[in-house]
Amino acid sequence: DKNMNGKEMMTVINMITNNVSESGIIKDNEVIILLSSTGNIDNSKLEHEIKVNLTEKNIINQVIIIENVTKEDMKLAKKENITPAKAAYINMILKEHQNIDEEILFDKSVKELVETKNNGKYCLKGYIQEGDFCLKEINRVEAKSGEVCPNGYYGYDKKCYEEVGSILSDELTCRDNEHFKLVNGKCVGVEEREANGKFSCQVGKLIKRGEVKYQKVRDVGEYDEYLCEDKSAAKYPTERCYQQEHAIINGKCGMGPKPLLPTPSGCADDDINYNGGCYDLTPDEPYICPDGERFDTNTELCPDTIKYTKASGIYSCDSGYTLNGSKCTKEITEEARNKPMCREGYTLVDDGRCINKNKTTDYVIGSICDMPDSRVDGNQCIIYEIIDAIE
Repeated sequence: DKNMNGKEMMTVINMITNNVSESGIIKDNEVIILLSSTGNIDNSKLEHEIKVNLTEKNIINQVIIIENVTKEDMKLAKKENITPAKAAYINMILKEHQNIDEEILFDKSVKELVETKNNGKYCLKGYIQEGDFCLKEINRVEAKSGEVCPNGYYGYDKKCYEEVGSILSDELTCRDNEHFKLVNGKCVGVEEREANGKFSCQVGKLIKRGEVKYQKVRDVGEYDEYLCEDKSAAKYPTERCYQQEHAIINGKCGMGPKPLLPTPSGCADDDINYNGGCYDLTPDEPYICPDGERFDTNTELCPDTIKYTKASGIYSCDSGYTLNGSKCTKEITEEARNKPMCREGYTLVDDGRCINKNKTTDYVIGSICDMPDSRVDGNQCIIYEIIDAIE
């Protein structure tokens, strides 16, 4: 609503940054700005002024300047009623990731577009992308009251510290430095997944590892999923009743004998009267195996005498992956990101947040959400459906 025609560029930047910070357009004190510039403009100075203005207002910011907007970009912008900068950025994404349908991208936020460009993942309409995940609101409920940090403070290490926006430095980094390495300005990593396998046995029956009972499988790799179970040389139990005074009654071992009792049957209710004595049948452990292992009532064999060997497997990978043993690997390349930094007196913590460890305050009573997959919005909790982003 403000007339900016003819005003000096830095004045206009101040007007815009003041407006967006005071109007509540920016949520969570974080913003990514995507813009194009034409004419005799020093883009590095433009980017610097925007960053400084927003950082002074404690807004974490990233500025992306599109220096070359083509006729194709302008045509797309007019058709879809989006800015030329956004149209140019979408066309950059489509050239790098040709599997993505452009219709999905038009209503995405700049933050989502940056995620898609960096890692090639995207979300369908109706979902909001955050990193490798897609979120869709499915319900809202009233939030609970609990202790929170007041506005302008961030909870870290069980305290509330004053927080300000970070500044993006010229140093590049990767979103996941554990699995990615910075190579010539790109983040290069390896994705690993289990290979597709067809398994068979030359001798024995093919079973899953979890089907083995009562015994540790010996001489077989810890992570083998399929095994060959060979019962051809397995042994049956050598004894049924392992004490001389016990008796075999109807194929089961009778523990006893115990003295007869003055009851109609002569024995306790659960005992059997047999040959002038009372016996307690123990169907759970009627047999003994040569090595003392527990008898397996399912197979009627001594489990420690059953042999297991690793199943023969033929492995394969989906297109784009390379077979490496029983794993499939694929090299992944992502755009590097500018590493966040803090002004003097502040410490970088968590995801690009700058806190002053010398300025703390107490927690106050506010709205909290303790349900899975939820977050606070005012005095409500938004509950999300969360799925993996599409590659």
